[in-house]
Amino acid sequence: MRFCIYPLLLLLTFTSAKAQNCDCTQNLQSMISIFEKNDAGFQHIIDLKGEEAYMAHTKSYLAKVLEISDYDACQVALEGWLRFFRTGHHRLTKTDSTLKKQVSAAIWPKQFVEGDNLTRILADHVDSENPEGVLGTWKNKDHRMLVVEKDGRYIGVVVNDSLSWKKGQIVFTSDKLSKSGTVYRSSFRPVGLSRLELLDKDILRINDDTYRREGITRQMRKHDEAFYRLKNSADTYAEQRDDSTVYLRIPSFTFNKKAIDSVLRAFDVAIRSTPNLLIDLRDCQGGQDNNFSNLMPYLVSGVTRIVTAELLSTKLNNQMWDEIVKNPDLSEAEKSAYKKIQALLNNNLGSFVNIFGKDVILSKPDSILHYPKNVGIIIHENNFSTTEQFILAAAQSRKVKLFGRKTGGALDVSNMVETPLSTGDFVFEYCISRSLRIPEMSVDDKGIHPDFYLDKSIGENNWVDFVASTLNSWL
Repeated sequence: MRFCIYPLLLLLTFTSAKAQNCDCTQNLQSMISIFEKNDAGFQHIIDLKGEEAYMAHTKSYLAKVLEISDYDACQVALEGWLRFFRTGHHRLTKTDSTLKKQVSAAIWPKQFVEGDNLTRILADHVDSENPEGVLGTWKNKDHRMLVVEKDGRYIGVVVNDSLSWKKGQIVFTSDKLSKSGTVYRSSFRPVGLSRLELLDKDILRINDDTYRREGITRQMRKHDEAFYRLKNSADTYAEQRDDSTVYLRIPSFTFNKKAIDSVLRAFDVAIRSTPNLLIDLRDCQGGQDNNFSNLMPYLVSGVTRIVTAELLSTKLNNQMWDEIVKNPDLSEAEKSAYKKIQALLNNNLGSFVNIFGKDVILSKPDSILHYPKNVGIIIHENNFSTTEQFILAAAQSRKVKLFGRKTGGALDVSNMVETPLSTGDFVFEYCISRSLRIPEMSVDDKGIHPDFYLDKSIGENNWVDFVASTLNSWL
């Protein structure tokens, strides 16, 4: 590969930022009002930390937001207030109207390589079969990018228009040695570079984005192909890795029951006749518990104990049941059951209600399958909520071992619902249930730890091979 060196300042085209009109005080006050009245975890933390600490915390944030008129800065401040209660299971999302205001205000300088500079960079680039580090052409599900070097800094540039990206747009810049730098969203919003990682020469990870190398004729390694697919596909799928192992990929438990059940049906014979089952849950952030109901029979080795939760009944919280019964995937019996739950909650406004009628549910299988004998579940920090509920249930089986890194820890206060803030600037998501496990066995902000920690010397693209090898060694 060869390329010309151009002054960095000439590569960047800037658009001056304009003022925004975010009323951050009103946003904070609206969020506080919703959270105090409706979040199932609010009172639990007040009881733990005290009213005085809460009042001081809120007073400091009301003062902090007085001078904020920027939507991004306001969102950071609001999220800071929420962390008094927990680090996760709450979310603020800008509304479409807010995003349009930010785009029209051109608050983020546009980052482009344009004109002759772009023409020369693209013309001077020649892909190599033995590329140097991160330099070269890369592709993910959103765009193709060329990474070049200038004065000890890497610059990633989009090479052709796509749905959200334009040719010449800068994806990231980074110091070659320190790896410090900036990543740009398609909207030009800058975020800090937290990860610039090269795996096996052909996989590049930039923050949460995963790329595959282009411009090479040699075959990519099988595990690199599999890792790229995992990181860029929302599909649920399975495959027979070898005579000993079936691999099952579940990217989400969010309204994904049909896809999960379809894959399980297709691979039912294979799973029941193969000694090892490897379930990959990376980036599976949560969803609904019924999504994994038909997976559990393959895993269990006896009775599974499920500690239930209580729902905080308020008028706002109970509105969610109106939406649930509209789900076309529900049977009439399920819709009827949900309507009865809604009636029970509406008759107990202001109280916590156990809609299950018991604190612990015992699930006893009709039979215990001979195969699979060993079940390896890959977990990491991007697992939350329902995924963690599945992990807690599955881990009770003597067949199951957890591999990877500890989960994100967002389960004790759960079942997120959303509502707009009074300003219309943000949509706010909070939780309406609290587990009866707490405080004795809390998961929030702690996570669930694996049985086998996969340390940094094992690249994430090699995790499946490592787990499969470990499972095979037990046969």
